[in-house]
Amino acid sequence: MIYDWYSLDNAAKIFPAVYKHSDTNSYRVSVLLTEDVNPEILLLAVEDALKRFPFLCVKIKKGLFWYYLEHNYNKPIIEEEDPFLFNSVRMHSKAGFMFSVTYFGKRINLEMFHALTDGTGASEFLKTIVYYYLIHKGYKIENDGSVQTDEVEMLSAESFDDFNENYDASIKKPEKEEKAYQIKGKYYKDNWIGLVQLITSADELKNISHKYNTTITGFVSAVILYALYLTYFKGKKQKNNLSLFFPVNARRFFNSHSLRNFMLYIRTTGEFRDKDLSFDDVIAYTKDTLNSLNRDVLIRQLVSNVNVEKHMYVKLLPLFIKNIAMRIAYKMCGQDSTTISFSNLGLIKLPEEMKNYIERFEFMIGVSNLSPVNIGAVSYNNTFVLSYATRFIDRRLIRTIAATMAELGVKVTVETNDLEVE
Repeated sequence: MIYDWYSLDNAAKIFPAVYKHSDTNSYRVSVLLTEDVNPEILLLAVEDALKRFPFLCVKIKKGLFWYYLEHNYNKPIIEEEDPFLFNSVRMHSKAGFMFSVTYFGKRINLEMFHALTDGTGASEFLKTIVYYYLIHKGYKIENDGSVQTDEVEMLSAESFDDFNENYDASIKKPEKEEKAYQIKGKYYKDNWIGLVQLITSADELKNISHKYNTTITGFVSAVILYALYLTYFKGKKQKNNLSLFFPVNARRFFNSHSLRNFMLYIRTTGEFRDKDLSFDDVIAYTKDTLNSLNRDVLIRQLVSNVNVEKHMYVKLLPLFIKNIAMRIAYKMCGQDSTTISFSNLGLIKLPEEMKNYIERFEFMIGVSNLSPVNIGAVSYNNTFVLSYATRFIDRRLIRTIAATMAELGVKVTVETNDLEVE
């Protein structure tokens, strides 16, 4: 179902206003195939997938009061991978598309501007691209319903703004959160982003997580927090507490079928200052945080987000003034309550026949000067990949994360694009 235009969803409205070359607010979902990518066939697959995801086949336009999305009739562009991560998404280039599909060797990358959709929506789009790619290669695959293709009914709810759909003005907004500890360090030059990936068995990781009576997300987030504590807090005096930001796929809490942005979040609870903590102490913090996650917590967040755009004065402000206000607010307090973000996309599900042609999936969160370290993770076919992206040259934190996982019995393989610089 193709519409001429779409309004931006609530979560998307800030991203065009704060977009810049060094902070594109984009992220990457990648797939590593078992054979080299054919770019001509990849282009056919992207064109087929866009027919099923019309709300991604758009370009951004300026209105009087808000940006909006207009259907894009241009042909998508397929290019070789840029070694600079999160550098390929442009608001007003790439034939107007706000995502890019690139390739290198056996890898297909989808970099997505966050104004279009969240990680769940992007992973569904990439799954469809890979499906059509393999079909065009001549492989026989039966879609079991796990891939959004033209055989699967397109629901109008897939393009809904479920922030506004679930808004309830009677609900009170949450209390203001405290400022969190911010990592400082020396940046790479020229907006280079270092990437370190830890690869392990998803089944092994799951078994070890169950020993601690938690999920993979609960276990890995505890490893990250414990590594942060060991690197920056143990034996030191710090003014602000550690805070790990968990994006939450809100769809399962609100019975949502939207494939646009519908992400809310929680942050860790627990005190790290002036403490002598063990890993068991830290995993208790993350378990408490994840156990507190429910619809009531999320709806308060949702209402707080939507209240801003529904305020009469905000509605009446022209776009250029809104942009100035959003840039100031984003710079002053956009990341104040977060030390690091950790987003686990979870398990990617695909038809059984596709396993023969796919080695793994990867998920990387974009970084910026305001958010210089972020961590993404995803699992597919018993392979779990943690992707640590950073602007910093300093590698102590990721080394401590890898060492902690090894000490706890998780065997990891390390891959990196990191520059050998001091």
